Amino acid sequence: MAQHCYSAMAAYLPLTAANGEPTQPAAQVARHLAEAAAAVDAFYSRHRYILDNAIGAVSAAAAAAAAATTAARAADERLAGIDAPWRDYPSVHAAHLLMQSATAELSAARNRSDLIATQNSSEQLRTAAAALNDVLDLAPGRAEEARRAVTSVRTRLEALKTRTEGISAAVSTLLREFHADSSADLLGNEHRCRVDLNRAEGLLQQAETAARDGDPETALNLVGMARTVLATAAEHVDAPAQRLALLRSVRSDPQQDEQRARFRLRDAQRLAVDRGAQAQWGAALDAQALRIDRIVATLSGRHPDYWRYHFELNDVAQFVAGIVARIRQESAR
Repeated sequence: MAQHCYSAMAAYLPLTAANGEPTQPAAQVARHLAEAAAAVDAFYSRHRYILDNAIGAVSAAAAAAAAATTAARAADERLAGIDAPWRDYPSVHAAHLLMQSATAELSAARNRSDLIATQNSSEQLRTAAAALNDVLDLAPGRAEEARRAVTSVRTRLEALKTRTEGISAAVSTLLREFHADSSADLLGNEHRCRVDLNRAEGLLQQAETAARDGDPETALNLVGMARTVLATAAEHVDAPAQRLALLRSVRSDPQQDEQRARFRLRDAQRLAVDRGAQAQWGAALDAQALRIDRIVATLSGRHPDYWRYHFELNDVAQFVAGIVARIRQESAR
């Protein structure tokens, strides 16, 4: 197509010499021009879909960029018109910086005529503008949110302080009713709990100060940290009572753990036979049967360690479950 156009142009330009004499017949030049025009039409017909799509992509990218820019400008104007303390909240500041970055990326993409980057950057800018509007919507309620959060966590902290008093009683009961090793890991729970409560108290006091100083988002972050610490403290509080309930359950029916472990083992042995994995896993599974026998034998005597009994039978069950998973994976290949 390009060659036709160049040839026609080469024939047309010197159609007449400087003295006005034709250099070649006009009909021949006209034929060249007609052939060039036909070549252009043929090229468009062959590539019409691609060309139309390209034009559409350019238009779509321009429209997306314009819409995103308009949204960003509106969000920026909304922020500029705010005369309130929450204009300087960390979330607002971060969202505004993100929108500015997205604006710069879109500008760079358009300057280098990168359609894909323009589309992507437009979407990022649109999302950033929406995010800024979202934090601006939430900002006026942050102070009340922080106040309620501080009150809620303060209540939880005081409740845990009261419950901490029961740790020593639960541990004493464990020591009185069961083997000393059954609660050895819990002896420091009261101390650990009080350390956590003191740390949570410090975080909560900082949160209360931040809330009073008009910085509710910092207060909310500190409250979140205090909640995490209190969750750990609650685990320390609950562990002795939970251990006591578990050991009493095992003591009342020790065969329950044994039967559960043996059932899983028999199920795994049947699976190994069914899947043709007996040669690979049979010995390991048989060894677990002997291990169960040894664990059960430890319950004889005046002060059996029910915690170790329960823990080791659970360990057998988990080991067998791992073998079952391997057999299923290998047979699925």
